[in-house]
Amino acid sequence: MSIIIKSNTDTILELPGFTGTLGPGKSSVVPAMTPDLLRAVDLGLLLVPSGAEPPDGLPPVVFDHRYPQVLPLTAGRAYYVRVLRSPGSFHDGTRARNFIAYYGDGAGMSCAFSDDGISWDTEKKVTGIAANGYHVVCALETVNRLRILYWNPDVPSQPYAMAGLRTAVCDPSVDPAAFTGDTPCAGDLVTEGSVQVWNRGHYGPSFLWYNPLPTSGDGKPFTWRYAMYFIASTGGNDSLGLACSDDAVEWKLIGNGPILSGLIDPQPWEGANGYVSAAHVERLPDGRWWMLYSGGSAGNAGIGYAWSWDRIHWRKAEINPVFKNGSGPFLERCYTPSLVRDADGSLLLYRAAKDATAYRTFVSRLRAPALGWSDLLGPDRLGQGLTSREAIHRGVGTEAERDAAIPNPSMGDEWFNTDLAGGGKWEKHTGTDWKRS
Repeated sequence: MSIIIKSNTDTILELPGFTGTLGPGKSSVVPAMTPDLLRAVDLGLLLVPSGAEPPDGLPPVVFDHRYPQVLPLTAGRAYYVRVLRSPGSFHDGTRARNFIAYYGDGAGMSCAFSDDGISWDTEKKVTGIAANGYHVVCALETVNRLRILYWNPDVPSQPYAMAGLRTAVCDPSVDPAAFTGDTPCAGDLVTEGSVQVWNRGHYGPSFLWYNPLPTSGDGKPFTWRYAMYFIASTGGNDSLGLACSDDAVEWKLIGNGPILSGLIDPQPWEGANGYVSAAHVERLPDGRWWMLYSGGSAGNAGIGYAWSWDRIHWRKAEINPVFKNGSGPFLERCYTPSLVRDADGSLLLYRAAKDATAYRTFVSRLRAPALGWSDLLGPDRLGQGLTSREAIHRGVGTEAERDAAIPNPSMGDEWFNTDLAGGGKWEKHTGTDWKRS
């Protein structure tokens, strides 16, 4: 592996374990990232513009699809969901709960509560924010302070005005559905005007980091109290921009272009005008970051996977999309991923789906990356009262080998669809025969 590192300071860097020095803005090649170099990246001293190899076990998105639709409960919709887990932190009005989910309900925002992230209850309408606000991201800053950023579509000239981005806070230990201090944001994220530049407008936030010990270094966005990916728009194409803030109200744009776009290093699944919108970012054990993001046509054709050392320079996975829309139940759209780390260390993925009339959120569990390409499926993954079998290794084998991997005769009422893992679509049409469509 050869990795290019670049100084992000105006002084000469002397780095532990690095031979020599690195002048302002200068680059060098290292064979691997060490803990000291990773620390320098986290402090904003270094950028890693290229050279990242695919993480071992690519993709680490190996999901058990046994869990059905989880949201909404009674609301009209559940999409653009954001889920937080913090044991005993979210009071539902009766008792403290471990999980909370915020989501667009078709007429504003709702929230719901859970003990395990799978079974949800006590759906509430969110108050204290703009009536139709959604596209929410959130951060639990302290035990009694939870912040959201969201998009208000009712602000004049949306999406071409900065004021569509808003922020508010609540006390989750008392009532995480009741927000106060709702405030329009300001800053230079939007280049207002008729010219279709990449950030002519925005559709609100995509992902949010909270840093409790900020140093707010110039040009070092992740040293600020808040760093945010936002959904930048030309008016005809969406991408991800990067911004930082010390108060979540006044935002500063970082860079002069998107950090991820369907028009930069385009992939076949993204189409001629690929969008990138809602995203979620987690860290790998080796220090790299990985992202799941909404992509493809209109940003809802599937979920892509990318990785980065510095959260500024991203590389898309060649096997994208890792989840894909299709023609099965609730497969008209597949987008808006949100991840939560469970008590056992596994990750729960929440993603929105759509059929002809409804938007729903489904949940899957991320299993060990050591499983490699294997996509393990379990019963009732789409809440249809059906079961499914184990998939073959994705991307491996001829069509005949894939045919042989489908269980026949059937073992009960089974339904199997690998569109959600980027493969082909299979449906059971009789009690014993399978048909590929």
